[in-house]
Amino acid sequence: MELWESYKRSIFLCHQRLAEHISFAIISAQNPAGQLSSPVANQLFDKQLQAYLEQINTPYRSITGAAPDFSFQEKSWMVLCDKEQAIAIGRQFTQNAIYWIEQNELYLVPVLLTQREEYLGGFNSRMFLLPS
Repeated sequence: MELWESYKRSIFLCHQRLAEHISFAIISAQNPAGQLSSPVANQLFDKQLQAYLEQINTPYRSITGAAPDFSFQEKSWMVLCDKEQAIAIGRQFTQNAIYWIEQNELYLVPVLLTQREEYLGGFNSRMFLLPS
């Protein structure tokens, strides 16, 4: 599947590095089920996910998933929760997949898609710190 292949190439842009021993998910609410949505709709989906994370009292930080050439960018959240909860949140917000980072190891985890989870290598090699 073409979308799965593009997910596997993603890089991540953020303002703050997390400690390498922490496990967390990267979850977006934008472009549900891989269907491109308008910027206004995507902003609404993002605000709904942020409000949900606040409601369940789960720590989170902003991050952007992007194509390696920056031609596509999607606002997302680094969410400090367990993997099962991350998959449930992805399903609730109609996402094809989430990313799972465990001790700096990056995995692409299907949610709505039927692919198998894939190991993508070290997270830090795909993360780029933006100036604050």
